[in-house]
Amino acid sequence: MRFQALICALLFTSIVANAQVDDIKRRSSENSRSKSEGSSSGSSGGSLSGCNPMFCIDMFQLIGTAQEERLKKTEIVKRVVSLEMFFQGAFQPSTYYLFNPRIRGNWGLFSTDFRVNYLIEEKTDSVTHDLTTLDWQILQLNLITAQNFTLRVGGGNLYERFGSKQSFFEWTAGMSFFSNSQTFVVNMEYREAKDFITGAVPRREINLSFEKQVFNAGGLRGYASIGGVYQRYYESVSVWGLQGGLVMRVF
Repeated sequence: MRFQALICALLFTSIVANAQVDDIKRRSSENSRSKSEGSSSGSSGGSLSGCNPMFCIDMFQLIGTAQEERLKKTEIVKRVVSLEMFFQGAFQPSTYYLFNPRIRGNWGLFSTDFRVNYLIEEKTDSVTHDLTTLDWQILQLNLITAQNFTLRVGGGNLYERFGSKQSFFEWTAGMSFFSNSQTFVVNMEYREAKDFITGAVPRREINLSFEKQVFNAGGLRGYASIGGVYQRYYESVSVWGLQGGLVMRVF
C-alpha cells in the first residue's frame, strides 16, 4: 500500500526543468537553413559497394537460425513474443507538460517501437506553446532475451512535427532487468538522433524507470512505473524531470 501511495503521488509529477519550446524550434529552423545552404553549394556523392553474395547469404542464415532459436524460448520467457504499451507523462504545474505514449511489439529477435513525444509550455500570457516529435525505432534487435534480462539495440527515425518538419536518423540502446516473478522491472535506455549533413544532434535522451506489477489478468499484466528522463535538444536546451505512468504487457 505504501508503494501504491507513492505511485499516486509521483504519477505525472513535475519536470524540474527550464524547457524552452520556442528555443528548440528556433534551433531546428537554424539547422534546416544550414542544411539548405549546404545542399545549394553542391555535394559530393559517394558510391555504395554491393553486398558480397556469399556474405549476405551467410548473414541471412545466421539471422534465421538466431530467430528460430529465440522463438523456441517462448514457453520459458513469454515476453519473447509480446506487445508492450506505455502510458507515461510528467509535468511542472502550470508551466510544462510532457507526454510519451508508446507501443512496442516484440517477435523473437526483432522489435519495432513507436513513440509520441509531446512537450507543452504554458507561458504567463496564457498562450500555449508546444512541439511534437514522432519517434519510430523501425527495427530493434533483441541481442539478449533471458528470464531476468533483456538487451536491445535499434535504429529508426525521429520526425519533427513543427517548423520545416525535418527527419533524422535515431538509434537506441536499452536494457531491462526483471525479477524472477516478473513483478519488478528496472529499465535503462539511451537515444540519440543525428543530422549527418549538418552534424547537429537534434536530441539526446536518457531514460531510467522502475516498474511494479499492480495486476495480472491471464496474458495481460499491468505495471505502475516511476522514473526519470533527461532530454537535450540541439546541444543547448535541456528538459529533465520525474515520470510516472502505467505499462501494459500482453504475452
